[in-house]
Amino acid sequence: MSMLKHSFQMFEGNLEKVSKRLNINNDHALAQECRRQMLSPHGTLCLEIKEKENSRKRKDSGKRYSQTFLNKLAAKTIWPTFEPCKCEEPCNKECPCIEQLFFCTKHCSWGKEGRNFFKGCNCTSGCKSTSCPCFAANRECDPDLCKCCGACTDEAGKPATSQKCRNDNISMRRKVRTFIGISEIPEAGWGLYNKDFIAKGDFIDEYVGEIITQEEAERRGNVYDLINRSYLFNITTEHVVDSKRKGNIMRFANHSSKPNCVCKIMTVNGDTRIGLYALVDIAPESELTFDYGYGNDVKSEDFRKPAANVQWYKKRKVNSVTNDA
Repeated sequence: MSMLKHSFQMFEGNLEKVSKRLNINNDHALAQECRRQMLSPHGTLCLEIKEKENSRKRKDSGKRYSQTFLNKLAAKTIWPTFEPCKCEEPCNKECPCIEQLFFCTKHCSWGKEGRNFFKGCNCTSGCKSTSCPCFAANRECDPDLCKCCGACTDEAGKPATSQKCRNDNISMRRKVRTFIGISEIPEAGWGLYNKDFIAKGDFIDEYVGEIITQEEAERRGNVYDLINRSYLFNITTEHVVDSKRKGNIMRFANHSSKPNCVCKIMTVNGDTRIGLYALVDIAPESELTFDYGYGNDVKSEDFRKPAANVQWYKKRKVNSVTNDA
């Protein structure tokens, strides 16, 4: 069953909720894809659409999920904190997971029996592209669900070699070797460097720290701005990770408007975690940077954080920030 069909049945044909769940802003594209997959509110009959089909019909790939919509699902966004549902009856539209536009997991009361359950992948080719539903949904492969890719079978703390799956890096701590050195960015202090070559898309390390509320993050953020530091990372609408006191070496990665890395919020065994990944091929002993996103608004249905307007961010000629301890 495709991701679109699964969402369509879960929300009983409500296109507005389907588009929010799959992060689609184009109603025309959504309608065309619904017709291509012959979806109705019951998921069986063709959805009647008045406008003509202008594009050529594509041959059904036979995959479990629609590639087009998995690409949309991979777009960065911020979600509420996930709490497994405790439905006494099979999950319906009143299920807390469905109301928050989440898939149910194995931690929910109905588990695999629920119609909103995320079933994992059947990949046999590495799980490193959006053809893998787990990768596309910003989820790490779960060995309890993904039986074909061999997730989490190779030894933890070392690169995966014999297993096919390459999407279990955070849970198995498959980080690369990094070290601290004087940053090449003027006035940025310490910076983070890689020891060996890193290929585009490879996992570098997890960004960890103290989990605090948005209110506490606002208070600490005002202090950090005064001392020209930034350690805060939004993970949900309720919580923020602060790496100042309880972070790891990743807190030395500086900001850049032209970064070579990107942070992704991942779902790992039901938890929300942050991974740093290579945005391009990175040569050995290069400084690792990512975009802190201070100039961007953070929005969701019930949460909004405006773009930052702090002096150090505006005045840095190279648009970078010190992140040392």
